Amino acid sequence: MSTVSIIPIEEKVDVLKQKNVPVAKASKTQDYAMKFVSAALSNMAASGVSNPQDVIKVRQQLRTHLPGGQKNAFWSVGAEMARAEGVKSLMNGFTASMLREMFYSGLRLGGYEFFKDKYYAASNGALTREGITLKVLAAATAASLGSAIANPADLVKVRMQAYYPNGSPYKNTRHAFASIFREGIASSTGRGSPILAGLGALYKGVVPTIVRGVVLSASQICSYDQVKQTLKKNGVFEEGIQLHMTASLFAGLFCSITSNPVDVVKVRSMTDKTKQFHGVVHCIRTILVNEGPLAFYKGFGMCWGRLGTHTIVSFLAFERLRKLFGMDPM
Repeated sequence: MSTVSIIPIEEKVDVLKQKNVPVAKASKTQDYAMKFVSAALSNMAASGVSNPQDVIKVRQQLRTHLPGGQKNAFWSVGAEMARAEGVKSLMNGFTASMLREMFYSGLRLGGYEFFKDKYYAASNGALTREGITLKVLAAATAASLGSAIANPADLVKVRMQAYYPNGSPYKNTRHAFASIFREGIASSTGRGSPILAGLGALYKGVVPTIVRGVVLSASQICSYDQVKQTLKKNGVFEEGIQLHMTASLFAGLFCSITSNPVDVVKVRSMTDKTKQFHGVVHCIRTILVNEGPLAFYKGFGMCWGRLGTHTIVSFLAFERLRKLFGMDPM
């Protein structure tokens, strides 16, 4: 007859500590990693659903006629694209979009709670978890990192979604990356490294990209977190799909209002092959003088439609994946 020895959990932890095994740290690191994976997958799914809206939004934002001009409504642009370029054109930039979301949203949403924990610990209680300051700091840091790393994929996505009278110069995503890299080398003055010049071309528009990422994430993630927290605290909803849906609806509206102007500048900068703009400030001034302040809200209807859809799908999927992987709700 065999005997089974039962070792208390405290003794097991002591043994692991003696062997320098970071028990809590390992589980916490795994938790952050799973949040990154969940965020990347949920946002890739959301981006796939909203890709047609994203293409139409980019086309609207690139049109430079005066405010009030005709044929810039999203249905007109969409119908024109389907008629002239085929329905498949509404999925332009899909692969680049998936690549972008993997790094950009994996970091900005998946890293949000990582930075919240780090800032909270560093503040020694000066920043409260319920306060908006901690949330904005965490969202801004995660978004800055994600935007900077994913800029080349973002640039390729926008270039592939833009309109070209003589047909797209890009055969596929890989060809687009290579073409833009070669453009940078060709436009270099001969001073400095050609490799750096090529990489510089892939990082065109990185400043407005980071600004947009910070503005969008601070308004989207923080508003979702804040609205969800408020609704739960006041007993309006319990944790579940109704709460997630309501919070994501508010978040989609807030981030659309705040990010559309920056998005217009980002798209114009990224597609500026002729070097019409001499920097972000010059781009803003040119749009303002030539097209008026409302130009910064070109494509807003489709931006809201796209970001609203993206926000709802991404947060619902993110919360579901967290539950599937055994993590607490956001």
